[in-house]
Amino acid sequence: MGPENTVTNIAIRSSYDSISDIIGERARDMVFKEAGLQRVLESPPDYTWDKNFTNDEQVTLYTETVNLVGAVGAQGILRLIGYRNSETSVMKFGILDSIKDLPQQERILKAFEFLQVAINKGRVIAGNNGLPAFDVFDCLMCVDVTSRKPYCSQYAGALQFLTDWVFTKGVYLVRETKCRAMGDDTCLFEIEKRG
Repeated sequence: MGPENTVTNIAIRSSYDSISDIIGERARDMVFKEAGLQRVLESPPDYTWDKNFTNDEQVTLYTETVNLVGAVGAQGILRLIGYRNSETSVMKFGILDSIKDLPQQERILKAFEFLQVAINKGRVIAGNNGLPAFDVFDCLMCVDVTSRKPYCSQYAGALQFLTDWVFTKGVYLVRETKCRAMGDDTCLFEIEKRG
């Protein structure tokens, strides 16, 4: 029996669309082929919550993006992919419409909880400033990676969009304050007030 499918179609399809938009269709095709996801190129999944992909497939997708453009260049691309993944889910498919009228504090908490369900990783915890933080204790991006800087940009991007959606763009910054690739015991993302 192979690995369990725990990654949603929406996560892979959002990555498919985002990579196309950011680095082009040819680069997307290279990334998906190298990741062993030729079937996605032949028939991109619908934006559904069905879990038809494994954690390993998702991690390989991000790893191949890094391999294509290099670790430094990939961080900005992965952050933008994460941002666009959340943006597409919220703006195009309205998956958070049911919470859009909640007070900001409750809405940001629910938005972070949505991400935890969507990616099937991490947990929402109380942050130091009264806002939630996102703890990806089970991050697969950092396995066997050593870095002097935070490495998990795709999560930071996804959380940044959700924060911008709740508080408007430019008010808060989501920053990875701990990263397993840097030797920390977890990958922790916190919301900070800008300037």
